[in-house]
Amino acid sequence: MEEVKPSEAFSKLRPESVVFVISVDKNRRPSGMIAGWFMKCSSSPPMLAVTLSKSGYTHRLIKESKEFVIAVPNKELEKELLYFGETHGDEVDKFKETGIEIEKSKFVKCPLIKNATINFECKLEKEVDTGDHIIFIGRVLTSYMNKNKKVLLNMKKIDEKWIFEEF
Repeated sequence: MEEVKPSEAFSKLRPESVVFVISVDKNRRPSGMIAGWFMKCSSSPPMLAVTLSKSGYTHRLIKESKEFVIAVPNKELEKELLYFGETHGDEVDKFKETGIEIEKSKFVKCPLIKNATINFECKLEKEVDTGDHIIFIGRVLTSYMNKNKKVLLNMKKIDEKWIFEEF
């Protein structure tokens, strides 16, 4: 066994989940990003955790609004997923630029992504500081599923291009 930098070891942890993380600003304009560090953390009550960089715009919006939506993509949303991952929400309206279809949520101000496989409406329960990132733990208020759609996973990166597969 060879000792390596943690970043090199982290890169081997594939496949991994990839999700849209959506929040809104004080004027209810939605913004979002993609995240790979996402997990279930409680069944009763239902809770999810997502880890975001402290320097990101979505991080700031969740801290201000205390709510967010996690949307689990499928192959149909791959183009939008890449765009959300490559642009900054404080510089561009990702929803307008991609034309991604949204629906009104029931309990939070953030929109749902209509064609996502799963959407979770979450109310912020707790934040855990983990260095350069924050873990946001959200109570799932309700969830939605397009039962005929699959889940997209991040398999690896080849020549700076992300490779996704559905399961």
